[in-house]
Amino acid sequence: MARSNRQLTQFAVDKIRQYMVYGPEAFVDERAGNTEVVLENCPHCPRVALVVRLFGKEIIRMVVNPFNPRIIAGICVFTGDFYDSKGRPSRTTRERLNGLLDVLGAAEFIPEGVRVFLREDGSCCIGKGDACKHFDAGNDKILILSHPTDLVFS
Repeated sequence: MARSNRQLTQFAVDKIRQYMVYGPEAFVDERAGNTEVVLENCPHCPRVALVVRLFGKEIIRMVVNPFNPRIIAGICVFTGDFYDSKGRPSRTTRERLNGLLDVLGAAEFIPEGVRVFLREDGSCCIGKGDACKHFDAGNDKILILSHPTDLVFS
């Protein structure tokens, strides 16, 4: 039986919460349907990252603070190369990312309310209000530094 996008988004959110509460020692890589959540070494730095993949493509990489592994130092958000006919991230990708961004906001790693959203002009952005960046086929990765109140893009 196929699971809905909402159930799979909740699966990913629950895995992130599990990591935040119990840390890396108790974390087990897991897959449900089209969504996978894994803990892996970063290929470009000596840090560990919590990675969420959709259909095998990375959509979010949460880089862990090396001194306190329950703290997220930065978040790389990717489109996953899934687009609608206008070059915007697919609805499934946006839904999955919004669930993950919501849990990161609630945990105060980023400001609450950061979302992937469609503007009135039809473009897709990531951010909150006017503090946002275009997020589409031409801008397929965004780095957000961890800060509880300020939205800091790098």
